[in-house]
Amino acid sequence: MALTLSMTDADPLSGIQARIGQALRPMPGETLCGDQLGWWTRPDGWRVALADGLGHGAEAHVAAATAMRQLATDDEIPLAELFARCDRALIDTRGVALSVIDIRPAESVIVQAGVGNIRTLLIQAQGTKRLGGARGIVGAGFDGLRPERLPIAAGDWLLLFSDGLPENAGLVEMLHEEAPSDQLAERLLTRWAGSHDDAGLLLYRHG
Repeated sequence: MALTLSMTDADPLSGIQARIGQALRPMPGETLCGDQLGWWTRPDGWRVALADGLGHGAEAHVAAATAMRQLATDDEIPLAELFARCDRALIDTRGVALSVIDIRPAESVIVQAGVGNIRTLLIQAQGTKRLGGARGIVGAGFDGLRPERLPIAAGDWLLLFSDGLPENAGLVEMLHEEAPSDQLAERLLTRWAGSHDDAGLLLYRHG
């Protein structure tokens, strides 16, 4: 089984749990998944993240799981410092590609930062925006990290997925009006995940 790290709200149905769908799948033939994801409650909202350890197998899993543990201990610091701490924590691992999004419901905004090739999409009524990422590897140095602050409205979706799913996967077209759930994430992963790598997908729909 793949490991998913998460923390729930005291009242999950009024918080993020009812708005999340998540799925992980190790590369066929492996028992450990080198993609890992998590979500946490913060004082101003929630944080969601997806990490893709370089390669696959046990060492990729260690790198991605280490990133998730580091994120869980640093839930109130700005994203730029968070990525710097993750970089230091992962220095003796393979390193990861990483995307982290802070969701701030009271402000109706998100703040996102990424390094590497995690695909991060903000899907809104007016269209779909791919959020940017810096070059490099968390754990081996990166350059050009620029957190983005963007508005988010009720009904908008956030999708984070690793390169175990193709760039042109038709994930957006399969969302329709369905509520986010682990079952929906599993269906999307089953439909689109390739056989050459681990795969991870996190869905969030803003309420």
